Amino acid sequence: MEESRLDCPVCKGKGTLKVINNKINIPYFGEVLETTMICENCGFRRCDIFPLEVREPSRYKLKVKGEKDLCKRVIRSSTGYIEIPELGVEITPGPLAEGFVSNVEGVLDRVDNILQTLIRWAETEEQKEKAEKLRERIEKVKKGEEEVTLVLTDPLGHSAIIGEGVEEEILDEEEAKKLRGDILIFEKKKEEK
Repeated sequence: MEESRLDCPVCKGKGTLKVINNKINIPYFGEVLETTMICENCGFRRCDIFPLEVREPSRYKLKVKGEKDLCKRVIRSSTGYIEIPELGVEITPGPLAEGFVSNVEGVLDRVDNILQTLIRWAETEEQKEKAEKLRERIEKVKKGEEEVTLVLTDPLGHSAIIGEGVEEEILDEEEAKKLRGDILIFEKKKEEK
């Protein structure tokens, strides 16, 4: 574990931001750098995990047909893309994206929570109605009344859907490179002999 101090980007306190870095090994993510930042002045707090190794870029697909599929494990790193094409859902990684471990139902709940926020912020009745209809479809999926496909793509290979019936494919280099875009990659230097 390594600790250092920086100036806080929020309150501008000199040396008040304590940064703690710790290397750990997490199943399916591999070796990662866990970083915690806490400002002792204003209370600003940010935690994140950065993969330290690149794996095979991969895509996982699962046809969600019923209740048993809702329990399949979903591990999404901060570089993972989630799609549910039948619902028009796309979740793309951004600078503040965070990884999570959940299940298919948990992913649907996350989408539903986003829709609830969109409904509160909607500027027109049409936007509210579209979001409400999508929420109804998510409930149908949970009840096994509608089938969808959950697609999880990760250009660094740290994400996965685990369970029976999951299709896995390795991405070709061109597609992986396109998806990596501006993702920050920490690479370990090879030790010289």
